Amino acid sequence: MKHLITVTILFTFIFVSLNIAGSKDETTQTLKDAVALTIKANLYYDREMFEQAANSFESLLKNEPSNKIALYHLTFTEYRLLEISLSKGNEDLFDKYYEKSVKHAEQISSDKILSSEGKTLLAAIYMMKIANSPFSAVTLSGTVHDLLDDAQKLQPKNPRSYIIRGIMKFNTPSMFGGSKEDAMKNFNKAISIFEREEIVDSTAPNWGYLESLAWLGRVNTALENYETALYAYKKALNVEPNFMWVKMNLLPNLQKKMNGK
Repeated sequence: MKHLITVTILFTFIFVSLNIAGSKDETTQTLKDAVALTIKANLYYDREMFEQAANSFESLLKNEPSNKIALYHLTFTEYRLLEISLSKGNEDLFDKYYEKSVKHAEQISSDKILSSEGKTLLAAIYMMKIANSPFSAVTLSGTVHDLLDDAQKLQPKNPRSYIIRGIMKFNTPSMFGGSKEDAMKNFNKAISIFEREEIVDSTAPNWGYLESLAWLGRVNTALENYETALYAYKKALNVEPNFMWVKMNLLPNLQKKMNGK
């Protein structure tokens, strides 16, 4: 009888262990699929794909609230949806995602491993707030730069922090500290880091390389360095031919300027 009880306990332990392992595998695959969808949404700048990915991350977090990687990617999709809301003039979409994206970015910022990435995303989200409500720049501009300072102290080789700094410098009027030249330095710094980086985990934060090339093209276009801008755009499309922001917008606009000149 004692032997039977021991065998039963052993089989129960094996069964539970297999179920736990299966559940973890399923969670990992769901996370990878959602991240892959986010990457595709980023290429096509597609609201529906971003919202579908956000729903997947939210479902994961309901089952596993401590999954900070899922929370990070959810926050990134929310940041992109804020961008889309501004490009479409959709105030309702902005209001839907702004407060919760701030909350989520703050949670990531307090995580020991992802703190630099969280602070970078929070800075980016506040930058969206400034774009939506320019008067908020009075209180938020300094906060954005402070967050990026902290992010870079924590992780000097976080390329995304340089992209966001560059965008901030690009969009800020020179009388308030903006500078196209400083923006260019930050985009070049981001690109340099990306091109030395080894991606070992497909679910780790890894967005930004294409954006840094696109913004480098934008800043060079603004400075009338058209050939340099063309090189940046072509480099982005060599990496990813379906990067629609460059393919359908930035590159055609540059070519018009070049032909006109």
